[in-house]
Amino acid sequence: MANEQNLKKFGKDKPPLTHEEAVKQGKTGGKASGEARAKAKTSREIVELLDSLPVTENNNAIMETLGIPEDMRTRQTLRLLQLQKKAEQGDAQANKLLLEIRGEAASSTVNLEVNTEARDAYDRAAAAIKGAKKK
Repeated sequence: MANEQNLKKFGKDKPPLTHEEAVKQGKTGGKASGEARAKAKTSREIVELLDSLPVTENNNAIMETLGIPEDMRTRQTLRLLQLQKKAEQGDAQANKLLLEIRGEAASSTVNLEVNTEARDAYDRAAAAIKGAKKK
């Protein structure tokens, strides 16, 4: 076989895979990946189903007291209430998660608006620094 030296070894001290072996392993990996995606989808669907189930009478009464509309009294809402309670007790991770859910999470970048005068001063300073480095 031409260019056998270009083939990578599979595992420690094993000979390189032939084309047929690579195709077979690729198919096996693809099938396993598909099965894993199907299981993950099923798990998501189960969680969504559980989240949509009505809450118990006691929790229903609590939500009614809080003014939560009847059509929103689900287990998902209950979990969010529990998360809110943890955040109020000082749990930083719960607070961060609530902010992320609301779309208010802290950004890792900062956008600054600079007026023209400040921008010109910055450009002059950058040019001066560049000029000083060239000498």
